[in-house]
Amino acid sequence: MAALAVPAGLVVGSPGTASAQAAPKAVAAEVACTGFTNVSIGGDWKLHVPSVGTGNFNCVVVQDMHNLSVLVVQESLNACYGQGIAEDSDFGPATKQAVRNAQTQINREWGNVLTVDGRFGPITSSYFAFQAYDYSNGQKGRHTGYCYLRP
Repeated sequence: MAALAVPAGLVVGSPGTASAQAAPKAVAAEVACTGFTNVSIGGDWKLHVPSVGTGNFNCVVVQDMHNLSVLVVQESLNACYGQGIAEDSDFGPATKQAVRNAQTQINREWGNVLTVDGRFGPITSSYFAFQAYDYSNGQKGRHTGYCYLRP
């Protein structure tokens, strides 16, 4: 599993270095999740997984965000991790703590694979249990009460 890219930091040089010196190659900045992808898990059941566009899960859902990807995380935090937080699409302190709680539970189950930081990024997403939705019989995504890892 690849590490999460972080924004490039300060470029530090030694005293007296010329300003025309080439800076080190920058690390790609984090990309915010903007919605979700319906990930099929068999039949008409799907998981709503935060993404950028369709199928790009290399993104983050973090404090102070307010969008559909936050709602998707909140729904699964409640259904799969029993967090009891508001499903309001607003990533505030309660959602951050709920993500920390889920990361702690995931670490107990998988052996300390995550940093417990309250940030929902690509690595957390790969171990996170998402609530399943049933789209059969023309339904628009009925909650099933079951949770699954994304394939």
